[in-house]
Amino acid sequence: MKSGSASGMHATPFAHRFERLHEAAVEAAGGSDFGDAHYQEGLRVLLAAIDAGPPLNDVEAATAQEMIVEALRGRLMASAGWRRHPEVLGTEIRRPLVVIGLPRTGTTALHQLLSLDPQFQGFENWLTRTPGPRPPRDTWARNPSYRAAAEQYVRLKAAAPEAAAAHSVPPDEVDECLRPMSQSFTSNLYPSVLEIADYDAWFRAQDETSSFRRYANLLKLVGLGDARTWLLKNPSHLFGVDGLLGAFPDACIVQTHRHPATAIASLTSLLAGLRDMTAGRRVDRDHLRVREIGFWSEAARRGMAAQDRSPERFLNIRQSEIQEDPLGVVERIYGKFGFVLSAAAESAMRQWASAQKAGRPAHAYEPVADKTEIDAAFGPYIERYFN
Repeated sequence: MKSGSASGMHATPFAHRFERLHEAAVEAAGGSDFGDAHYQEGLRVLLAAIDAGPPLNDVEAATAQEMIVEALRGRLMASAGWRRHPEVLGTEIRRPLVVIGLPRTGTTALHQLLSLDPQFQGFENWLTRTPGPRPPRDTWARNPSYRAAAEQYVRLKAAAPEAAAAHSVPPDEVDECLRPMSQSFTSNLYPSVLEIADYDAWFRAQDETSSFRRYANLLKLVGLGDARTWLLKNPSHLFGVDGLLGAFPDACIVQTHRHPATAIASLTSLLAGLRDMTAGRRVDRDHLRVREIGFWSEAARRGMAAQDRSPERFLNIRQSEIQEDPLGVVERIYGKFGFVLSAAAESAMRQWASAQKAGRPAHAYEPVADKTEIDAAFGPYIERYFN
């Protein structure tokens, strides 16, 4: 059976698929070591929540199963890598540069810009699916995992060009932490894609520190033999900022900002387009917006509390600043955290900025019709950063 297929299982409740999902991952990746059993709690909550949620059609069921098997396959590959290279677990991740913020606030653009500096290393998109030591760049085109990721990227652009233009990452570029961290099954990835209220409530109550510590070990594996500073990015790290700082207490954190009325409108549009594709139907935009407002307003609150406790760890940047003066933003980041910008990196960044101004298609979306709910949910955040 192919790892993403739900053939022969659609009538089986997800809660009864626990063993079979693991078997499918073994068929896809080999091995049998899924690591410590801590992940099983979140996985079982996820499976039960899928069953308790709205009935799934065939497309939705296949999407859910593919996500779960991919995460389990990633656990197998990570465990195999740690067995082959146990020495990496004794190394340290020092002063990673981490981009966080509400979604649609410039996190991706800033991440791409900073990744042009060769003093940083990132988690390339294709390796987020198949974690292991990063092979030499000139071998990637021949790597089956890389080629599979490239084919998936092409399919996404063909199936959902607007969503791909708004938020898609080629296989050879650095990507966010969301996918590899989903291997812990304590992740915002799942409620972003599926309507699973019970899992969502469970996830929001979790301490993500252990998930971040496992992720640190993943980074050590991917960066085997590479001593460069890690460059990381994920909007959801704003929600899990306490876990992030628990695992990386010396992290250098750049938080991006955009008025939440605009950010939530853009996010709702983006997620709705992706959900339409993964669900095979048009999803309820109002229901989606309410969920995202609730989640991200709590993330904003946590971010402010973390900054109040450890202001030296944070630098705040507005999306408009990234758009209007990207090199000025880079100078502020490097000045704050003590990084040195080389002439070669600056030149690459200027070329990137020029290309961005030349015109990437803008993401079109409907504005929030009633800002009352935004003002009520994000009041303290708006007061701090926009008044």
